[in-house]
Amino acid sequence: MIEYRFIRVFHDLKVARYGIILQVSDSKRRMEYLASLTVSGTDAAKFLQGYVTCDLDTIQPKQGLPAALTEIKGRVIANGWCYGTPTQVTLVFHQSLVDTVKNHLGRYMAFAKSEFSEITKRLNLTETAVEGEVKLAPFGWGVIPGMDAENQLNHLTVTNEFPIIQTDTSGLFLPQMLNLTRHGAVSFTKGCYLGQEIVARTEHLGQVKRQLFRTRLPDLDVSVGSTIKVADRGTCTVVGVVPHQALLVGRTPKPN
Repeated sequence: MIEYRFIRVFHDLKVARYGIILQVSDSKRRMEYLASLTVSGTDAAKFLQGYVTCDLDTIQPKQGLPAALTEIKGRVIANGWCYGTPTQVTLVFHQSLVDTVKNHLGRYMAFAKSEFSEITKRLNLTETAVEGEVKLAPFGWGVIPGMDAENQLNHLTVTNEFPIIQTDTSGLFLPQMLNLTRHGAVSFTKGCYLGQEIVARTEHLGQVKRQLFRTRLPDLDVSVGSTIKVADRGTCTVVGVVPHQALLVGRTPKPN
């Protein structure tokens, strides 16, 4: 645990202004890129339909559907987008989770007529899609081969409150806690998928104990996976960060 110490007056001003206790857990920084993993085979979309939250019956080659990959308890292992055809589906998610996603799906792929056919480990997120290339719903973003100068991954996902799960936050949150349902990443009309029962029950109850929110931050070196104490929200987990702003998941505030 790293504790940031300031002289008393400065500390009090910061806490009063932001409602944040300046104590965060240590977390290793990494370069931020997306990756893509393609599943090919006669039943590629049918196979993945049982593991992703979006409805792959509506998959298109140039339209990225927002999606999440969940485990049996409904927690998000990875999230991003799916696009392609019934026989070739590409998943786009955070670069740090390539092995996690492969291992998760690989356990079930022995029973499918599909296989992993292509991996791209360094993709940038751009505000607009290149004409004729894949457009990522619901914002119209695009992906291009990784070049630092053009990567807007952190900026776009934080300012639009669309967190991309990474290694340090994988398996911690339900889709509702990350606001993924608000962005159309979860279909409640498709058939069953791993974790679907808990995700659907949570939606039916209409409330979650933890919730995503965006906040301004003091000038701290905070990274995804860190925890921050916020007034009225308890200990919150950082799921996205840019200078002076962060996406946090913390306790759902009580209604007035």
